[in-house]
Amino acid sequence: MARQDTIDDEDKVRLLRALAFQIHRKRPAEEALGELLEQESKGGRRRAFRAGVDSLAADGFTAAMAALGLFSDDALVLLGVLVESADHRLLSGGLGKIADLIEAKSP
Repeated sequence: MARQDTIDDEDKVRLLRALAFQIHRKRPAEEALGELLEQESKGGRRRAFRAGVDSLAADGFTAAMAALGLFSDDALVLLGVLVESADHRLLSGGLGKIADLIEAKSP
């Protein structure tokens, strides 16, 4: 399987929906993201996911989302606020809505 350096919209939507589901079930955001990224990056399949794994370990949840290229800089600021709020319903709802937006914009 060829290595990929970027994440396409389909993978973004899939990752965000899976993450939103896990967070909605009260799983800690960093733990859920770490597990999802490890699954995606096994065997060196995708370099883009490996960057997220490295950023998560070094700098946390919001930095990992930035490394994955899932959000604009403005959205990352809001994501940081949602994470700090420790409201799993608000965070999972926001991630789900971003997935909906990405999906609607995709051809």
